[in-house]
Amino acid sequence: MSVLAPQPPGIPRPSPSPVSRPYWDAAREGRLVYQKCANCGHVPPRPLRRCWRCQGGELRWLESSGRGRLHTWTVVWRPQHPSFVTPYAPAVMAVEEGWWLVTALVGCAAEDIREDMPLEVQFHPAGGDIWLPYASPRA
Repeated sequence: MSVLAPQPPGIPRPSPSPVSRPYWDAAREGRLVYQKCANCGHVPPRPLRRCWRCQGGELRWLESSGRGRLHTWTVVWRPQHPSFVTPYAPAVMAVEEGWWLVTALVGCAAEDIREDMPLEVQFHPAGGDIWLPYASPRA
């Protein structure tokens, strides 16, 4: 029974855009941030210039607690790219502030993963100036 670990630097990593740069800067500092529309309260699934719901241009960056619960996951044994170390567990975390984070689980064995498991975010380097959010079990 091996414990799931962060991927080592060298995996394919995102290229921040001017719109997503605040997210990646915060991640490098160990903070999880998200956008929320000041007009209608919508939280978009990715960084945007304008709100999808009301078309308002006042999307603000807010800091998240980094806590939530496991919504869904899978365990990967055959990676889509040769640089990934298996097994790894991509997951969707329901964050306390009411949005979804696509991440990967670390700090537990694949056999111990359970629906609605309490999670917290931690950041690990992916190479360059990119730090990725991973979710680990919390007590």
